[in-house]
Amino acid sequence: MSRVDAGGSAGRERGPTCAGVRVASLRGPGFRLDARHYQQEFALARLRVAHCGYPTLAVASVARAFVPKRVKLVTVASPEAGVPYLRAHDAFAARPESGRFLSRGRTADYDSYLLREGMLVVACSGRNLGPLAYVGRKLAQFSMTDIMRVVAQDRGSAFYLLAYLLTPTGQALIRRGRTGTMVDHLGTDDLESIPVVWLGDEGRAHVGGAMRRAEALLDEGRLALDDLEGDLHSRLGLDLPVPERVYMESSGARCWEVHSSTLGGRLDAEFHSPRVRACRAVLERLGAERLDVAARLRQLGRYKRYYVDRDHGCPILSGRQLLQLRPVNLKYISRRSFRRPEDFVIREGWTLVTCDGRAEEALGSPAYIHSVWDRWMADNHSIRAEPRQHVRPGYLYLALRSPYVQAQLKARAAGSVVDALDPQTIADVLLPMPAQEDRDQLGAQAEDAWEKIARAVRMQQTTVAKLERLIVEGYERPRPRSPGAERRTLA
Repeated sequence: MSRVDAGGSAGRERGPTCAGVRVASLRGPGFRLDARHYQQEFALARLRVAHCGYPTLAVASVARAFVPKRVKLVTVASPEAGVPYLRAHDAFAARPESGRFLSRGRTADYDSYLLREGMLVVACSGRNLGPLAYVGRKLAQFSMTDIMRVVAQDRGSAFYLLAYLLTPTGQALIRRGRTGTMVDHLGTDDLESIPVVWLGDEGRAHVGGAMRRAEALLDEGRLALDDLEGDLHSRLGLDLPVPERVYMESSGARCWEVHSSTLGGRLDAEFHSPRVRACRAVLERLGAERLDVAARLRQLGRYKRYYVDRDHGCPILSGRQLLQLRPVNLKYISRRSFRRPEDFVIREGWTLVTCDGRAEEALGSPAYIHSVWDRWMADNHSIRAEPRQHVRPGYLYLALRSPYVQAQLKARAAGSVVDALDPQTIADVLLPMPAQEDRDQLGAQAEDAWEKIARAVRMQQTTVAKLERLIVEGYERPRPRSPGAERRTLA
């Protein structure tokens, strides 16, 4: 036996957790000597798979994993140059988007970086390994570099693998294979060697069919929201993208003149950008309303964080997680963390605006609270925008997504190191306000699109939970299975 120190505390003893590991295990494929590879969570996942009573096979038997070779990345602002480029973790956003485009003419082996419908994409570098996504109609519009692709032998196998790798067992097996000293990495060999519980044809068809329907709903909702944003600007006669302004001639940097009487208390250049002034002027001509008139704005204070396990706390979303489809590394918090816990509870129909970060990235991005997140909590790194009675929740979200509004929000960022927003600085941001009939129609359609996304998330959660229960029950209560056992558990 070898002694492995995994850190933490065990039982009543203080100090590191120590466990025995067979020397034969150390001599297995890869010759792993890092303690976390053998920690209990990962060992139990392997035991569940090996002794659940169902056949198993390696991912490599049904799919091929690969990462495109590293390349000198050339992205540009012009959509004519190529397809939009996503950074690795943007693939897991509820609304994947990018303002940069991979240059077709200046990128070697350009086609290898395009996402193809039917692929799975898996994070292979960073602090949070395990997130994955199916490339449907929406994600197939993008290119990516540093993310692993998994191409299954057929679509049915792809949807089944998606469900299996999303289970707690599958996630543990993915994280077990990580390597790296400073930054975690996942290799293609590590993923391809993961054992998969391979149900019978009927069971796999049931799981894969449910995931296929969920992904179809997800694409419907995402693409509908894209169309609605275009429809809003079309009804108002607003150009997309926002036209760039003409600046003074210079050798490089953008330059413009500002009258001293308009400076007020802001000396940062972007606050006085001609582009932002033009956005406000256009909206004023068409009819606009201040943000604090359309919505009640609230930002909450700091609190002491007491994180607990799932059974003893409420899920709490960070600013980054608000923009994700399935929150990565979701935490649960005890209500004793707050003086007034109800202040941190979020409700369906609200829009939350990220208020910490970088203005050139996600600062000011709106997140719609759909039915899955109703009565969850959100931390103090977002501003709550609760729609007033005359504004539909879906329309408030669409208006905040407008590039004409986003330009104003980002220009109001303050802070020397970390950009920040607060309700006072964004209160006078102007929102487009077409006729009430148009607002109601667009808002209702946006709410319906978000409900499709919420239904897709619930459907996937239910399917994944049933598959995990099948594996756990097979391990904990081994017994001869009747022909309809899988069907009854998955039904």
